Amino acid sequence: MNQDLNKFIETQLNEHQQQAVLQKDGCLLVIAGAGSGKTRVITSRIAHLIVNEHVDASAIVALTFTNKAAKEMQERIEKFLQNRSELPFIGTFHSYCLRLLKTHQYLLDLPFFSIIDTDDQEKILQGIIQRNNLGKQVTAKQILYQISFLKNQAINQEQQKIYFAQNPLLQEFYQAYETEKRLSKCLDFDDLLHYGLKLFSHEQFKETFQNTIRHILVDEYQDTNIVQHALLKAMSLNNHNKFISDSICVVGDEDQSIYSWRGATVTNMVNFKQDFPSTKLVKIEQNYRSVQSILDVANHVIKHNNQRNPKQLWSTKKGTNRIGSIVCTSEYQEGDAIAQLCKLIKGRENLSSCAVLYRTHFQSRAIEEALIKQAIPYKIFGGIQFYERKEIKDLLAYLRLIVNPYDRPSLFRVINCPTRGLGAAFETLFYERWTLEPFLTFTQVIEKLIEEHAVTGKKAESVEHFAQIFSDIPANTEPKKAVEIILVRSAYISYIKDNYELEESQTRIDNINEFIRAIEHFQAEQKGSLDQFLQEVALMQEKAHKQDEQQDAILMMTYHAAKGLEFDTVILVGLEEGLLPSSRSVSDSDAVEEERRLFYVGITRARERLLLSRSRYRYSFGKMNTQNQSRFLKEIPDSLLVCHDIGNLQPYMIKQWLAQWLGINEQQTQSPVLTFGNDRQNAGITKPTVSESTKERTSTSRTTWRINQPVLHATFGTGIITQVEERNGSTYTTVKFKIGTKKILSSFLQKI
Repeated sequence: MNQDLNKFIETQLNEHQQQAVLQKDGCLLVIAGAGSGKTRVITSRIAHLIVNEHVDASAIVALTFTNKAAKEMQERIEKFLQNRSELPFIGTFHSYCLRLLKTHQYLLDLPFFSIIDTDDQEKILQGIIQRNNLGKQVTAKQILYQISFLKNQAINQEQQKIYFAQNPLLQEFYQAYETEKRLSKCLDFDDLLHYGLKLFSHEQFKETFQNTIRHILVDEYQDTNIVQHALLKAMSLNNHNKFISDSICVVGDEDQSIYSWRGATVTNMVNFKQDFPSTKLVKIEQNYRSVQSILDVANHVIKHNNQRNPKQLWSTKKGTNRIGSIVCTSEYQEGDAIAQLCKLIKGRENLSSCAVLYRTHFQSRAIEEALIKQAIPYKIFGGIQFYERKEIKDLLAYLRLIVNPYDRPSLFRVINCPTRGLGAAFETLFYERWTLEPFLTFTQVIEKLIEEHAVTGKKAESVEHFAQIFSDIPANTEPKKAVEIILVRSAYISYIKDNYELEESQTRIDNINEFIRAIEHFQAEQKGSLDQFLQEVALMQEKAHKQDEQQDAILMMTYHAAKGLEFDTVILVGLEEGLLPSSRSVSDSDAVEEERRLFYVGITRARERLLLSRSRYRYSFGKMNTQNQSRFLKEIPDSLLVCHDIGNLQPYMIKQWLAQWLGINEQQTQSPVLTFGNDRQNAGITKPTVSESTKERTSTSRTTWRINQPVLHATFGTGIITQVEERNGSTYTTVKFKIGTKKILSSFLQKI
């Protein structure tokens, strides 16, 4: 008996964790809530089977989803097993199926010698497309996405026939692609699961496997797809669906199932008891990560989902005033408030203990700019900074060529993007010709190459078309107009759609739309030229690059990237309809449930503090659009969440409240004491109580109108002040309304 292991089980595992570890036989479904220690459960169970139940390590298989998770599990088990040399298999579904296929190749229709990656798959499909002259109809990425989806959803020929009936062209591609792979004697990544499942159709193989592998464990079961679920059934059930293994234990949390776009289906967990008879359900609800008030919010939100096994997370960690909620005027005020909060946090703890989460990458732009202005270092986790993203750098390169037609790096970045058939040889020719006459603009070099017949045929047509993109766009063109012309003439959006899978292409297009919104904001605030806009972006990029060298930085990421991580302070931004839930999900109840699970994942990343933020207005396509609060916020009871409207407050007032929320001494902020009203159910905001010194300061100020203040006009409706001017004793304001920007005397406006 391993005394260390048994002591660990007795003292370090709670009652429900012990139930999951100590039950030797049968089917076990472990619902392990966020932060409940599921990895220690599954690793302790494996060690217990080997040490205390004397199960041979070779009879155990543990499956997970990433090599990183598998390595962590293996290291923990090695500590429990001490000097034992033999370990069970612990790895991903794909690596285990590859092992089975390699040792049982004789059961396959055709042998295979290698596994091809995504690039190889695309090359095969590109060849099929070219041979059949279908380049204008489909792309290799589009077809590959459909083939992969099909392989991960359809587990038999009947299901495949249904898919093919809806898309006959897909069937032709599928058959041609499979033929090409057979001739090359290779399999793709999805084939590993598909052919691994087919092995179990051989009676002798199935019988031998089930006699050998007696205990099966699966981590993160909420992330399994249809084929993986079928594979688990094939491993442990006989042909009459009777469970014949010694044990099967799956651990997961359907409330954290957020990867449907990868093929994961939450129903695998919800219906597990139907597929595996006599399953014992164990719920691990004690959370070791978050204070109870944060868990209360998470519990109230997720209970609105139907596809789940009910549970109630709880914690022994208590705390007061741990949840904040703010309503900002715009995404720019939201960014400024976050920068203020980070500045306060920086003075008392590591910035890396704080994370900002958003639904999609484009939301990072306004926050990044606010952090850069406040010299707050940040890192994009699982992504890259907004102005460093490929599509943004491409468009910036096009714009730089308008201002500076001698810009060689920008020219060589985009001359073949979108693809124009101008390869490395052409670029070398172009560079050498330009070097001979460095005072020529890039368009003049193009003219010379064509005149001298150095470039002919289709290449000449392509490079001439490239030059025409820039015709009649003077350097003093408004930035927004310039980028719109570039997008149309270069067909850049079509290029994005044709070269990236649906999910990624939409993300890149969202980034481009956010780039246009940034330009709109620049024009409204500064009325600057294209050259000035490019200079401002360059300065921001330089500041961001300098910040990269700093170790301690606030982390910014999507909800998906945050899965499995935890932080002392978590800020969830953009909690509005159309952002969370996303606009693409609101018409589908299943999709809305997944969006709610995303919100739940975000909430449960927080250990100590949680800040929820939304904006009343967001700028888009030159207009200010009213935003409705996320339906998920409405699901949180008033008793748990008091919403503070900071739209009308001066920056020092916002800083004061944030300091109080963080528990920082009020005197440190050198600001008056403020209180906020409850914004729930359109109750409005109670004006903050202000000290006498503040009243004096307010009364002596020249004007009570300020930037970012929401106002009402009898004709134009609601707007936001972007500029205030004092002239001849009158106050003139520049206001962004839904219909556009207007300059108006303040006497015609009403504060709201």
